[in-house]
Amino acid sequence: MTNASEVLSSIQSAFPGAVLDSRVESDRRLWATIDSKKILDVCKHLSTKLNFDHYSGAAGVDWIARKEMEVVEIMASHGTHQVVAMLKVKTPRENPSVKSLTGLYWNANWYEREIWEMFGINFEGHPELWPLLLSDELMGAWPWRKDYKGYPDLTTGERAVKISTPEGYTEYHIPPTPAEVEAGTVVVERPKYPTLREREEKEIKSDSEMIMHLGPQHAMVPGPFLLDVLVEGERVHKAFLDLGYIHKGIEKIMENRSWLQGITYTDRMCYVASLSNNECYCGAVEKILGLEVPLRAQYIRVILEELSRIQSHLIGTGEFLTLIAGVGYAPWQYMIIDRENIISLIESVTGARLTHTFVRFGGVRNDLPAGFADQCKKVLPYMKSRTEEFIELFAQDPIYHKRMDGVGIIRPDDAKRMGVSGPPLRATGVAYDMRKEDPILVYPELDFKVVTGTKGDSADRIDVRLREMLESIHIIEQCLDRIPEGPIRTEVKVPKKVPAGEAYYRVEDPRGEMGMYVISDGGDKPYRVKVRGPFYATFQTLTPLLEGTYIADAVAIAGSMDGCPSEADR
Repeated sequence: MTNASEVLSSIQSAFPGAVLDSRVESDRRLWATIDSKKILDVCKHLSTKLNFDHYSGAAGVDWIARKEMEVVEIMASHGTHQVVAMLKVKTPRENPSVKSLTGLYWNANWYEREIWEMFGINFEGHPELWPLLLSDELMGAWPWRKDYKGYPDLTTGERAVKISTPEGYTEYHIPPTPAEVEAGTVVVERPKYPTLREREEKEIKSDSEMIMHLGPQHAMVPGPFLLDVLVEGERVHKAFLDLGYIHKGIEKIMENRSWLQGITYTDRMCYVASLSNNECYCGAVEKILGLEVPLRAQYIRVILEELSRIQSHLIGTGEFLTLIAGVGYAPWQYMIIDRENIISLIESVTGARLTHTFVRFGGVRNDLPAGFADQCKKVLPYMKSRTEEFIELFAQDPIYHKRMDGVGIIRPDDAKRMGVSGPPLRATGVAYDMRKEDPILVYPELDFKVVTGTKGDSADRIDVRLREMLESIHIIEQCLDRIPEGPIRTEVKVPKKVPAGEAYYRVEDPRGEMGMYVISDGGDKPYRVKVRGPFYATFQTLTPLLEGTYIADAVAIAGSMDGCPSEADR
């Protein structure tokens, strides 16, 4: 199987002089700085010659002291090999610009738009550079740059001013902060781009078409985001997405908190995946520090993260099923009650039900309580039988099948091209799971199957999650049988200041591939934390997937993706 050294040699042979700097971290990690004029050619080479068919995302970095910006392209493969290539492109901080990869990777669209609106880095050839997460009034301020001065008042937290218009509407104006005025960084001229309304109205071709708003507050959307559909009768011709309604700025906040304090913010990216988010951040920091996690702590992490996967699938599936009639309301009631058993197991260890802040650099916060294994061995067989009942229940319901079968089909090649991960990808038949592709902790020693579907429709996405719960139960049972005695934290003292370095760490969160790119400049807080969330990647697929469907099917399609807009907005 291809390793990182072979990938580097291939690039250097094909493009002499294009690699300005490189580091082979391991067989599965390559870091390389690429000549900005050659980045598109190098990525084409990786895609066509070395099967890097998975564009995992991109990160922007502001190296203010060096007077330069950096874009880090994250490239991987859907199972052909396990190498992750972190390709860096440098650009001057004044008028920064790099080549867009949207012509090569469809899903580069959102990642480049986010970097543009947050850092002001232009992407040459990008078809639609307009805001994704920020409001119009913040455009041009480039809030993730290191010299951004537009922070809210630390005492009151105020930033936006509420205004009532003569027409009776409420609007919010974001005036310059005193720090911006003093520093002379108040935006004078904002970037020009068409508004969302202008983009939508441009697509209306006849009087029989109209724009229908679904969200940001709507029963069918799992969280606040705007889904507008251009419809003619009951048929959707085009869909539009607008995010940022709960944008929390967590990545920027973590740059201004200590390394340890950062763990609490990972909880709040997506509350039903807080433990895997803890794991992802701590794992990246552990890589930089070179820490070895004691074996007992590894088992504890796996047990809790698999319990978390079960509770996430229960609430995500149960909540969604209430929207499609048929068996919907009964499973919701059953699943939310059954989920309490799993939540109680987790709470007995972490002391919390949702936001745990449990994983620590080099271990975990505390050991399993007395009797935990016995309690698990009572709950897990019950959950296994209940999950099998749910699978059988859905198989027998004609209304469920009418609403779900053949609806929202994603083909395997399309799923890979669009950057989908997790159950929506595996429902297409692609067995891509970070626990196998980029294994961490004790997962390599555990026996479990990667659950896949065959049709890639809404029904398959639900079925994959249910069967994944059975595999999680199997994993936990193995861990309980094998967990050794021993320390739960490394004996190495974790320094307050993390040595300069960088790491990229991936986990299989309940919604798919979660990755965190962490940079330390040797200080007591991260220099940069970039979150590559699974739903942010899957979210992009919603607009093309809805085109040509019926409005009623939009509920099944959007809901079966098991969305977490909180994670997408971060």
